[in-house]
Amino acid sequence: MKDNRILKYAKRKIAKFNRIGLHYNLVAKKVYRKRRSRVGPFSQSFMQYIIAGLISFDIGRMMGKDEDKYKIDDKGFGSRLNSKLRAIKKTLTPLMDLRLTEIDLQQHKDAIVKAYNTLSANGKGALNANPKKHFYVGATKILHFLNPKLFIIVDSNAAEAFREAHNVEFGKGTQPGYSAKRYIECMECAQSDILKYNRAHPEGFEALEWDTPITRIYDKLTFITGMDIKQERQKRPNA
Repeated sequence: MKDNRILKYAKRKIAKFNRIGLHYNLVAKKVYRKRRSRVGPFSQSFMQYIIAGLISFDIGRMMGKDEDKYKIDDKGFGSRLNSKLRAIKKTLTPLMDLRLTEIDLQQHKDAIVKAYNTLSANGKGALNANPKKHFYVGATKILHFLNPKLFIIVDSNAAEAFREAHNVEFGKGTQPGYSAKRYIECMECAQSDILKYNRAHPEGFEALEWDTPITRIYDKLTFITGMDIKQERQKRPNA
């Protein structure tokens, strides 16, 4: 494994994220607060918060017309998401209270893969407004909102970070070879990183930002790490 750029300068990266990502933080806190309430993660009430989170987390362009995003009684995004959540509810319910630092990922691998593939699938009923395209990044954000103690977000910045820090074989470009297999691999890397940090720092990973889910803290680290890598590449003479 290369030097772990994800964990390096962790506090500095979180401070940087919070300077540039206030809009993400404001909505995320509302989603997490709702998730901690008595509302069920697969309920239509919480689904509205998932949709708001997706829009704030830069997925809105893939979700279709603005006026259809929250609707659950037609062919809009809300209706498609409602169908997907019903499809994965039985599979994911046993995972809804598990934490990334405690879970045996291999034991629950099949459930995670099934949920990821269901949410990201193209074709009829696809969450992407263009049914020819997948919903890979959006799928990880939905999973994250369903259980922010367990599921990480994997977007293009995270892909850069995992490629650099853990040699995860992502490709290049805006769709860097996303798959359920790579998502599991990234979850394993995140789990390893957080546990490694806990062993090296008595105060623990959560102390990097109290009252923030551990996978959200980790997301801020991969976001800034990946963004920095991209900027470094652009500055190279032959980039």
